[in-house]
Amino acid sequence: MTHLADNELRGLAHPTGHLGACTACRLRWESWRRLTAATRQAAAALAPPDRMPPAFDALLLAIDPVTERPGPAPSWRITVILVLRQIRLMPRLLMPLSVVGLAAAVAIALVTPGTALASRYFAAAVVLVVLLGSLATCTRRADPRTELLCALPISPVAVFTARLVLVLATDLLFALTGSAVVHAAGVGTGVVDVVTSWLGQSLLVSAIAVLGAVRYTSGVGAAAAVTAWCLGSFTTLSRGGIAERVGAVAAQIWGTTPWTAAVALALFVLAVRQVRLLPETRREFA
Repeated sequence: MTHLADNELRGLAHPTGHLGACTACRLRWESWRRLTAATRQAAAALAPPDRMPPAFDALLLAIDPVTERPGPAPSWRITVILVLRQIRLMPRLLMPLSVVGLAAAVAIALVTPGTALASRYFAAAVVLVVLLGSLATCTRRADPRTELLCALPISPVAVFTARLVLVLATDLLFALTGSAVVHAAGVGTGVVDVVTSWLGQSLLVSAIAVLGAVRYTSGVGAAAAVTAWCLGSFTTLSRGGIAERVGAVAAQIWGTTPWTAAVALALFVLAVRQVRLLPETRREFA
């Protein structure tokens, strides 16, 4: 005779059919019934009905709706705190290396003969320093997806944006200080000219590097940014066949112009939107 399985016995409410003819199955069914009754009694003793937690819908109805939204002051304070907190999460050598790199750029500009060549060398060095700082926001250690902040109300997108703003603002502030020192030494016709020689290039190259690093790896972002930097530098030289053909057009994007700012901003926005995607839709950071 074939006996019933345990899951079949638990589903029977009355001893009919096979249970009436099979003593072994009936005994097992009675054991399951006694076990079920004992389990229910223990559950009722541990959590009586008057102590049961209310339903989730009842809790929602008990919550008073928010009639006033927080003002801009608390939001600004939270933003400032979030940006400043990123200093602890960034590589410790990032800021010292940025200072050393910009100091080296100033030294190169001071020892280079010729005002135009010194300004170009200074701008090239500043662009590379800002590029490395931007890539530091996309390293494996600084990846916002790998932190506990992913489980907090602050989104990884906000963390990523805060880090990017912190690093760019710090590097640009150091670069502005270096530009003032270079101008005081007699390089360039004015501080504005020195700043415009590197500002647009730094923003554009950093945006390309960040987008490539977020979408693929830091190596891809660095390679794309360096390639763009080389193309922009060679096509905007004062002489040469390439410069005669596309130099005027490239200068509108490679220089510090509204077009440069628009392209860089668009690339930064694309990078932030890419961070919103799930981790499995993108590759690991290098």
